[in-house]
Amino acid sequence: MGRVDQASKVLSRRAFARSLACAALARACAAAESGRPGRLAWNVETAPKLSFERGYRADAQVLLFGLPVLRREGVGGGSALWREYDTGGADRLLEFNGFSTPARAAGLNRLGFIREMASMAESEGPECSYFGLMTASPEESAEEARKSLHSGAKEQVYTAIEGRIAPGETTTAIAHFTAPAALSGENRGELVDRARRALESVPEVRTAGPAHETSHSFLQELARLLMQPDGGDGRCVYSGRPYRIRLTRSVDPKATAYFREHRLIAGPAEVVRIAGRLRREAGGKETEFRLWIPGGGAERPLPLRIEYQAKSYLRLVFEAAS
Repeated sequence: MGRVDQASKVLSRRAFARSLACAALARACAAAESGRPGRLAWNVETAPKLSFERGYRADAQVLLFGLPVLRREGVGGGSALWREYDTGGADRLLEFNGFSTPARAAGLNRLGFIREMASMAESEGPECSYFGLMTASPEESAEEARKSLHSGAKEQVYTAIEGRIAPGETTTAIAHFTAPAALSGENRGELVDRARRALESVPEVRTAGPAHETSHSFLQELARLLMQPDGGDGRCVYSGRPYRIRLTRSVDPKATAYFREHRLIAGPAEVVRIAGRLRREAGGKETEFRLWIPGGGAERPLPLRIEYQAKSYLRLVFEAAS
């Protein structure tokens, strides 16, 4: 129980950002209903009118005084999914999944997964539901991280969250559970099932909802800003707390040449670098991340590269698979 209690600290600003980078768009895992009334359905029966998916290779960079001193490619993988449905409410499903491969990551077993569904029906205002699952990783220093390598622990602690955001009300449920350490990102379906069962046993926390125009979850707000030509500012809600998000854009000639060489963009297209900043409205440390997306009016801008400094000593890069 001590490990589970320690994991209760996971859902801080760090945990939110970690779920973005490790874990912000993969083929849908088992689409189970949470059993809570009033939620959007994950398993939409109609075929999507748009569906885009991208796989990633995960690389790790070890940092010393902010400078990379060691880089290892292929320590894990990831995927992103963007689907839109014509169900009368213009439902949009977004997912991001990131995981380590223990055999390639010195035995380190980490998983982060976030999924969001939004209904954009204007008659009742936007509504978003989200579900997240992440490995508890309490290491705060390079030395603590080194000690966690090749761990002989038999169990791994996870944190799961589900929430709903609507005008006037938000609801959040958080659960911590353990699973055999032998399960990894390749067993995501089983881990999601365990998370669902854990969430069914905890109460929801209800808070006053945001204003109509701010009723968005993180990935949904990020997607909205990515489709704007100038990026800009936005607001989102996670775990009942409001956040500010800011994106700035610039064409990246070096990345354009790289992704053109790897045939991930068409001939005349350019790659745009997105610099993102995220901060709780109540204050706190600002989180920075970077995305590289296709320019030139890409229909739906799934990132070609995602970069995030998960710890002071660790930077994670998710690179689109050729």
